[in-house]
Amino acid sequence: MKKLLISSMMIISLTLLTTGCAPKGYAQSTIGESMNVEPGVVQSVRQVQVNNNGVGNTLGSVVGAVAGGAAGNQVGGGTGKAVASVAGAAIGSVIGGMAGDNMDNHYGQEIVVKLNSGRTVATVLRINGSAAMVQPGQAVNVFFSSAGGISNIVPR
Repeated sequence: MKKLLISSMMIISLTLLTTGCAPKGYAQSTIGESMNVEPGVVQSVRQVQVNNNGVGNTLGSVVGAVAGGAAGNQVGGGTGKAVASVAGAAIGSVIGGMAGDNMDNHYGQEIVVKLNSGRTVATVLRINGSAAMVQPGQAVNVFFSSAGGISNIVPR
C-alpha cells in the first residue's frame, strides 16, 4: 500500500510539474518577421483568466486513469486485483482531472494603450516569466504583427 501511495504521488507531482506552463517569449513563426512598433501610454491593466478550453482536464483524467489503474493492478490478486485496478483508474481519473483543471486556467493581463497617434488599442497577454508587467500611465511600445494583431507590449 505504501508503494502504491508513493507511486501515485510521484506520478501526480510529475504531471503537475511538467504541464500547464504558459509559453515564454515569441512563437517560432514570428522570428525574423517584420513588426510595426508604435509608442503609447498604458490606460488600464486588469488581470483576467485565460481558459485553455478543457484540454488539461481531459489529459489529466486520461493520465490519472492509466496511472491509477496501473497502481491498482499492483494490489491483491484475482478478483481483488481487478477491483483494485478499476478503483485505481476511477480515483486516478478524478485526481488527474482536478490537476488538469489547473493546466486549463492561466492568467493574463488585459491592457488598454492610447497610442501617440491618438488611436486606442487593447489586447490580452499571458502572464508568465518572460512577460513584462506594465502599469497604468507607463510609457510602452506596442508591437504589431504583419497581420495587424498585437504581438507584445513592453515598457519603454
